[in-house]
Amino acid sequence: MNLSGTLSVYNPQTRLTMFESGPQNSRGSVVFVGGLLDGYNALPYLPLLGKYLEEQLNFSLIQVMLTSSHMGYGISSLQEDVRELDILFTFLREERAKTRLFFIGHSTGCQDAISFASHGRNRSNIQGMVLQGPVSDREFMISSLDDMYGKYVRLAQRMINDGKGQELMVREVDVAPVTAYRFNSLASVGGDDDMFSSDIPFESMQALFGQVKTPLIMVHSGKDEYIPSHINKEQLISNLTNASPSSLGAVVLPEADHAISDLASQTTFCEAVVQFIQRVMFTLEQEEKEQQRVFEGLSI
Repeated sequence: MNLSGTLSVYNPQTRLTMFESGPQNSRGSVVFVGGLLDGYNALPYLPLLGKYLEEQLNFSLIQVMLTSSHMGYGISSLQEDVRELDILFTFLREERAKTRLFFIGHSTGCQDAISFASHGRNRSNIQGMVLQGPVSDREFMISSLDDMYGKYVRLAQRMINDGKGQELMVREVDVAPVTAYRFNSLASVGGDDDMFSSDIPFESMQALFGQVKTPLIMVHSGKDEYIPSHINKEQLISNLTNASPSSLGAVVLPEADHAISDLASQTTFCEAVVQFIQRVMFTLEQEEKEQQRVFEGLSI
């Protein structure tokens, strides 16, 4: 199954593009933002998701290219992602007349979703968010880098203290060029990217997710290879869900890996996304009807 659609420039200054598939004249769209190293068509479930959105909601699927896409994440930041997403959502509202916009973040795209819903100028333009595969980069890096983890964190923090936070670290640190700031953000306790770690105090989680007013669901993979085996996944899922006042619940795909590679889990995921959007849209429509009744009453 392949996706066909239209490539458009949404940011003329930087020539950043978006790829829209499905009914492009629809007022409803889902914006998908991937994780580290991701670009267009990076996730195996995207063609099926596009099919579900078109057939069941008459929505299009929009994939977006950010400066941080592919190998660019190491020299970018969540703040830069939010600035570019603000430009994207302005474009979608003003140039494409989109009135129903939903956000799906995958992996580090989940941090983008939380950041945008907390600080984006156009955060009121999104009606709901799906966080698929929210994981801790820090906990994964601790388990994968072993003894080098502490060495690299100390190097990054030393560079930041010396006023060199935007300079590149040594080449061995990562597959992509990475600044001291971005490595520290991903790897250190309390870094900007540190949102889904199992050891974050519950009160801190509440403070972080309490800024988000947009309805959301989190979708977790039971066999997520980026969550270390010693992590209590059930407790983590419970904490993340309970700390999010705008959460409409969590979905767990028992057999899924981080990217949701198996077809059965992809189907369950797509069904969950459609049901979530339908639920949010029903609530919005009821609120709009009530507002209209109040307006008509005042007019009389």
